[in-house]
Amino acid sequence: MWILILIVLAVVVYFVMSQASSTNQSSKASSKTQASKALSQNYSNQVDYSNLEVSLESDLPGQDYTHLRDLLAEGKWKEADQETGRMMLLVGIMAIQRKNRDREYDIGYREDRLLIGPIQFLPCKDLCTIDRLWLKYSKGRFGFSVQKRIVSEIGDDALSILLSILETHNNKTFEMCETFERRIGWKTPNDNRKIYKDLTFSIEAPYGHLPTATYYRKGTIHSQKDVSFETEEVDGGCINLVVTLNRLLSCGIAL
Repeated sequence: MWILILIVLAVVVYFVMSQASSTNQSSKASSKTQASKALSQNYSNQVDYSNLEVSLESDLPGQDYTHLRDLLAEGKWKEADQETGRMMLLVGIMAIQRKNRDREYDIGYREDRLLIGPIQFLPCKDLCTIDRLWLKYSKGRFGFSVQKRIVSEIGDDALSILLSILETHNNKTFEMCETFERRIGWKTPNDNRKIYKDLTFSIEAPYGHLPTATYYRKGTIHSQKDVSFETEEVDGGCINLVVTLNRLLSCGIAL
């Protein structure tokens, strides 16, 4: 008799524990889903930018953004990203040359790679055009201003801390850079920085995934190899992108 009672009690306890475990797992799954939805809503501009009017003119003579517009309109995200970097390098160098010619500055630069100099002197008009084109054709999913807003969600002084990477390499700066890269999908599941060709060139990519502000001409980085940035880590240390976002701030460009 007692053995039968013990068996019944054991069955009851097992059933209760199983139900509790199932409820707990369901709760966790629900929380995860809700968190995912909240994250998506957090990064969503909740504004339809498809009717945004964008000028294709550049601040520099002989340049415009017709080709970039066409690539974005066709959903050719990878080609559009590379065209963005190419135009930023070209127009940035032209702006530096104009300032050097007018003796406003004496600025050195490289013509083979988009680095800090061309970004810092990129005309505000051009940067605004590039940003607005990405906003318009991604319906608010991609663009430098989207990335800037994501940085601001990390912390009020996040951009200032990230900018300090140009002068000092401290743990806080690197940790914040990695947090930002995770949020925009520049990290692998193993938490390594993705190489360029492994990015998600799709409208389904995470908010702020594009553009990358990465560009250099084939065969110019490693003298012994004919390589392109396709096989390089995307914007190592997020330096180019951070400088671009700071330029966005100084130009007063925001969502």
